[in-house]
Amino acid sequence: MNHISIDFIIKECKKLFKKKLKDYDLSWRIIKIYSMIDQIFIKVLRIHNIQKRGYQKVKEENVIDTYIDVINYIIITLIKLNTSHNFEKNISHSKIICLYIQQFNKIKNWKKNIELYKKKMETPSIEKILGYIFYLKKKKEKILSKKLEIICLKILKITILLLRKDMRKNK
Repeated sequence: MNHISIDFIIKECKKLFKKKLKDYDLSWRIIKIYSMIDQIFIKVLRIHNIQKRGYQKVKEENVIDTYIDVINYIIITLIKLNTSHNFEKNISHSKIICLYIQQFNKIKNWKKNIELYKKKMETPSIEKILGYIFYLKKKKEKILSKKLEIICLKILKITILLLRKDMRKNK
């Protein structure tokens, strides 16, 4: 199967998200947004280093798993951005899953036009994601939540494209 659909990627991300939600509950609820950005940075840097070296030292977590973690951290960041003021103390896992799906739905129109997006966008790269993260870290006191959301969505799109490319390579 050379064609990896965005829906397949979303399904894989959601499956891991549900598993970790079951294992760790909502432990990420207390983490600040820029700590989430740091987690994204750590994972993206891991991918960058593996690509640069051409191999990975930690065999338990492959690059595809790391991309999925990045995507899930971005989705968690988007959930936090959009529910920060009304995040219920005893929110159910099913409600969290609904919020998770809502964030992916924000890119539904983009998904339908992925080929057009790929043509308009510069070549997606880990360096591009790192550039966005460095920008966020540098300007964190000055960035409004709407701008942060837009940048997170851009990082999400690039990450999905890169994951798709790596999944095709490994098939």
